[in-house]
Amino acid sequence: MNGEEAIKPFLEMRGIVKQFPGVLALNRVDFDLRPGEVHVLLGENGAGKSTLIKILSGVHTADEGEILLDGRPVHIRTPHDAKALGISTIFQEFTLVPDMSVAENIFLGRFPSLPGAAGFVDW
Repeated sequence: MNGEEAIKPFLEMRGIVKQFPGVLALNRVDFDLRPGEVHVLLGENGAGKSTLIKILSGVHTADEGEILLDGRPVHIRTPHDAKALGISTIFQEFTLVPDMSVAENIFLGRFPSLPGAAGFVDW
């Protein structure tokens, strides 16, 4: 057993399939994340990178396959489901809030969503 096998993944995506009309976007994709790892999804346009992340973040649902967090199956059907599981995504579209710092833009989805919470975080 090597060191990578000894550290169990906290995120597992197994056999993920996603099809759009006329396009097989993902065909039985497997993906693991272990604590402390950093990954890059790299590929040509249309390779399925964004689709895989959108499935993980609840924007799309997989046609087949499963997602496990800490070894337990989870069902992510909406972005709200993903957020409740602690999953948030910063998409590649450059839609930034110009009056906020880089850090504030990155953590925008993590701010409290209570009425009057603006200004709660002092950067």
